Amino acid sequence: MRRGALAGCITTCALGAVLYSWAYRFEVDRSALSYDFVFETPKAGAETAAASGDNTEIAAAIQFQLRPLFSPSRRPVQIGDPESPPAPEPVEPVPPAPDAMTSRLRLLGTEKGGDGGTALIVDEDTGASDWVAAGGSIGGWRVLEVRADAVLLTSDGQSTLPEGEPGLKLTLYPE
Repeated sequence: MRRGALAGCITTCALGAVLYSWAYRFEVDRSALSYDFVFETPKAGAETAAASGDNTEIAAAIQFQLRPLFSPSRRPVQIGDPESPPAPEPVEPVPPAPDAMTSRLRLLGTEKGGDGGTALIVDEDTGASDWVAAGGSIGGWRVLEVRADAVLLTSDGQSTLPEGEPGLKLTLYPE
């Protein structure tokens, strides 16, 4: 009983495939085309047009692929030599980061307290480290502000660090 059902199923599927392939014909729907439209086959092929440097046939053949489907302007992509890119505007060089003049300083830690906090700073030239509070000095630098992860230092009495940045900023996690 099972063999008969299986054979019937296979026969039905095979017959359906044959009928489908017979009914399906590969044709271009010409109803959407204008009456004077004529299908043309390439005369010399795309390879010879590309070799001769004539890009007009290739551009005409693939124009439908070049128009972005979801772009609001639906402008085709330019083929051939693109326009020369605009000359880059001159960029002002970034001034180098301020460096300690006579010593190299590194922030090891900070401690926030009621008096504004202190910072553990090591002078790598001498190897000396010290806890310095806001207003204190180390290695020729004066501590302007102690933050949770950074210390702002000034030199020569300059106190315009946040905007102008003439001082030195030490961070716990240097980049």
